[in-house]
Amino acid sequence: MSQVFFIFLLLLATLIRLPLSILIVVLRPLVPFFKKRLNFERQNFLEEECRSFKKDNLKADYCFEISSEGELEQVRPLIEAVLKSEKKVEIIYSSPSVEVKCHNLYKSHPELIRLFRLPLLSASPVNILYFQSVWEWVSAPVVVFCRYDFFPELLTLKLFKKKFILVSGAFKKTSWFKLQSFMCFDVVIAATDKEKENFTKLFSGTPKKVFSCDFRVPRITARMQKAAEVLAQKDVLTTYIDVLKALPADQKIILGSAWPSDMPILKDEKLIAAIREKKLHLLIAPHKLDDEFVLRLKQSCIELFGEENVGVVNNQTTYTHHPVVILQMGGVLCELYSLFSLSYVGGGYERSIHSVLEPFVSNNAVVVGPKVGRSTEYDLASSLLPDEIHVLNRADSFYTIKESMNLETLNRSKREELRVESAREMKAVIAELLG
Repeated sequence: MSQVFFIFLLLLATLIRLPLSILIVVLRPLVPFFKKRLNFERQNFLEEECRSFKKDNLKADYCFEISSEGELEQVRPLIEAVLKSEKKVEIIYSSPSVEVKCHNLYKSHPELIRLFRLPLLSASPVNILYFQSVWEWVSAPVVVFCRYDFFPELLTLKLFKKKFILVSGAFKKTSWFKLQSFMCFDVVIAATDKEKENFTKLFSGTPKKVFSCDFRVPRITARMQKAAEVLAQKDVLTTYIDVLKALPADQKIILGSAWPSDMPILKDEKLIAAIREKKLHLLIAPHKLDDEFVLRLKQSCIELFGEENVGVVNNQTTYTHHPVVILQMGGVLCELYSLFSLSYVGGGYERSIHSVLEPFVSNNAVVVGPKVGRSTEYDLASSLLPDEIHVLNRADSFYTIKESMNLETLNRSKREELRVESAREMKAVIAELLG
């Protein structure tokens, strides 16, 4: 009965989206965020790649809903398997951060892919004027969600007898709404073995299927194997890569996806002295690459280490032997992890830490800030090698933790087992889901 009531609430929420969307459009001139988001969503009307298969009397085989880049990487193996079999794919995405990668996918398979920006502010149960309906756009009989984004207009696709698959499912911050949302899914690929147990209990007595697999591990493994090739294509990094390769493991640290809020971890007198004396090298890969964000990181570093010790490397500026380098360049962080043995992953002083599997799978010991509660990647890494992934209780304890570790004895064999087992599991799951 509770599931029926839940579906009713979802349907009601979807139906009232149109008047809410009209109100948002009215308020658009007064609220900059509304204006920016609505302009983003309205690109769906202008681009050929956003044209629904339905308008050409065609039907997609699978629809994938993703939030941002992390979710795209999670489901990419499934997308690639579908495309390999020449089946049609619809991709719904909600964040502008993943737009370039989605459009690159489209360009590689223009006949098989359609894209759709999720209309969060212009949603409607029917297409009318500037308002957009997910119901009218989606043609696929199978809808694949990744992690979350349980919006009413998406979940109510279940009313159209769609098969629902959830990738990287996890009981993080469980609520009545989330549990009821889980019950809408026919198949769940749990993020960890522990999460698989949770879903198995929830689905007891139902025909729903549960698997356990993290698709990110095989993806990271593939990037590791091509790391040298990818980095070699970046001419501006040639000298710098040679320098990194020559440095011993205990004399270099990488801060991946760094925020200004992560910079206090560097406020340690011994760490500052080691960098000023050029006994330690620090590479900082910012979470955002715009000039303003990079400048904030640079100013923090200059305050700690002095202007003469801090440099920025980007597509126009090469490495000039600074002991602290801020890399203003995207698409190479995962590959760079393979040149280090110790990583700090940012975001732990924001909403949540970023990807820890990239450095962990790349044979790094990993240190993170305190916000780990939302990260299933942290759960997986800490369940395998709890002594090689550390959470900072105090920001200024980072260097103490670094000095306590023997980076020459990291457990590479356990990571290799993870890579092999994940590849096997992914192959089996894809075969089960796609037939």
